[in-house]
Amino acid sequence: MSHPNHEWDRGTPYGGPPLPPPPSGGGSGRSLVILAVVLAVLVAVIAAVGVVAYQQFGPGEESSTVAATASTSSPAPTGSDGSAPSATDPSSTESSSPDPDAGEQCPTPSAGPATPAGWKSVTGKRGLAYDVPPTWTVQSCGTVIGWEKKCADGPFGFCPIRTMSGAATLESPACPKSTLADAGLPGASDTSDIMQAVRDESALVADIYTSDSGRVPRVQLSAPRRFTVGGAEAVQVVASVTGIETSPCQGPTALHSMVATTVPGQPGSVMFIIALPQGMADAVAPSIGDQMVATLRRIG
Repeated sequence: MSHPNHEWDRGTPYGGPPLPPPPSGGGSGRSLVILAVVLAVLVAVIAAVGVVAYQQFGPGEESSTVAATASTSSPAPTGSDGSAPSATDPSSTESSSPDPDAGEQCPTPSAGPATPAGWKSVTGKRGLAYDVPPTWTVQSCGTVIGWEKKCADGPFGFCPIRTMSGAATLESPACPKSTLADAGLPGASDTSDIMQAVRDESALVADIYTSDSGRVPRVQLSAPRRFTVGGAEAVQVVASVTGIETSPCQGPTALHSMVATTVPGQPGSVMFIIALPQGMADAVAPSIGDQMVATLRRIG
């Protein structure tokens, strides 16, 4: 990912309406958590801060309205094989329950024309696939990962900021319950305007990296990079996040890549998100993020 070229300042990106200010309270997710949702009931709870991952049975696990609206810019590199750690208070529980809904099964992963040797293919329910380095873990089709924050009226005291299926993660050797990088294919069913979808997505970034103590980081957005995926227009914006509250498992900066495109038969837009915490010994190199974006393709 290339470094963004303008600062996130609550201005009017791409000629759209002014962005809402980033939330000043509530922790954000840097620890990966996995819980199971059966018949819309959360069965396992996760940690206090951070990236949340859970298994869900049935459709609609993610929507672009889970948290706020946003604004983004173009592509930036991601990170080498592994990426910065992910958690101020890491804690995660994994659920391996199978997804009983056959209609929600993802297509069988298969390498694409741009798949690097040895990389793993990841498919989602929204008609897209991408590849990750061999050290990454490809989550099951029914697994949803994401970020959460504390909130009084949320399940178990937490509310999701953003969730996504079609996910892959890179575990942290130093912090077993944290991740060094996360990727996924969430939906943005509210709009088929890919620039609006990326704007909406970028509005979530500050909240995602806000600490549990309320420290809000600075977010800079790259200029939009336009390309095509399966013949459809796509746009990428990379957020460069600085001033993140650090911990033994969380670095001071992060790269957050957001790609929006459209897929026949899918409502609105489909997103491809890559989160690469930086500033830690095992941080993933931005060039890995670039390679991952280059593998994005249609399936089915």
